[in-house]
Amino acid sequence: MRGQWHAAGMSMHLGTRLLAACAAVLSLGLAAPAVAAVGSMDDPAGDASGTGLDVTRATLDNRDRSIVVKVRFDSAQRGDLIVSVDPRGARGLRLVSEYRPAGTTTNYVVQGAFTDKEGGGGVVDCDGIRVRWNSDTERARLTLPSSCLRGGDYGAVRFAVLTETPSGGDVDLARGSGWIARG
Repeated sequence: MRGQWHAAGMSMHLGTRLLAACAAVLSLGLAAPAVAAVGSMDDPAGDASGTGLDVTRATLDNRDRSIVVKVRFDSAQRGDLIVSVDPRGARGLRLVSEYRPAGTTTNYVVQGAFTDKEGGGGVVDCDGIRVRWNSDTERARLTLPSSCLRGGDYGAVRFAVLTETPSGGDVDLARGSGWIARG
């Protein structure tokens, strides 16, 4: 009898352990915050065609409530930065920042990513777009609220970065990001 009780006690103990382990795994899975996927691309310094913003690295963080793009330059100087964001299976956007270190920088969003067959379009009403330039670190950070891209109804995106002179001539192009999942 003692052996039977002991065996039953061990299986109850093992069952309790399994139940506790399953509960712990489930609670960790439910409590874990969403983590956005991040995609980056490097672009060689000195490959720009002319004087202007020479991109050296670009990173896109596809968060749940926003898309954050960080672009690093060889030198942060006067020029236009255009970031194309392309959602899978839908029309994308271009985030534009006309950087004027000694004047007023203008930021806006335009319909149509570089890969869209329809091409560009009009300016998109996008409350909450933020662009921060830091000439000390040669970087720009662009934040696009998720509601500005397909009303927030998108998943994976890819991106490319183009810089132009203030008169519209191409300076540098960094492209080739793969699909970046949404967090």
